[in-house]
Amino acid sequence: MKKIGAILFLGILLFNGFGYRLVSNYFDQKAADQLVNLIEENDYDESSLIVIKTPINLPYYANNPQFERVDGEIVIKGVVYQYVQRRIYNDSLELKVIPNQDRLHIKNAREDFYKLAQDLSNTGADKKSSPIGKSMAKFLSFDYIEQNNSWHLVPANSANVTTGYRYAARLISNYLTIQGPPPKIIA
Repeated sequence: MKKIGAILFLGILLFNGFGYRLVSNYFDQKAADQLVNLIEENDYDESSLIVIKTPINLPYYANNPQFERVDGEIVIKGVVYQYVQRRIYNDSLELKVIPNQDRLHIKNAREDFYKLAQDLSNTGADKKSSPIGKSMAKFLSFDYIEQNNSWHLVPANSANVTTGYRYAARLISNYLTIQGPPPKIIA
């Protein structure tokens, strides 16, 4: 009986730690795929589209009066917007997006669960709940990707710099130390 109880409590602990995140990520991806399928089948309300217009600075672009279908998403103030159409017209990029309300509800449920799970340790009403530290939030998040950037600087060998060459002045100026800030201009 003790083994069954221990296995049950261990299962609950693992679900609270990792399982709920996996389940919520599954439902989040499912909601995203459902909205993409609705957009592909043109089964959405045209009045619910939101137009985002932003200037672009490209040297060469094709002015296109017609919108084209595009995939992707953008998050603005916590709301996920799914791309529907885009066009480049008169030096601006115009995007028609639709808010994904299902993903917003799943995100809110996920946040509520973690708030509830964090507050379970505080049994007294006079205790203040402390937010998860930045290091713990990085540990719990699966979105974090560790990168090994082993960079090192190698000192320049002054013997390789040829003084008579036409780029020597530029090369030497890169290795000169800065003596101090530039002088101030007095008007």
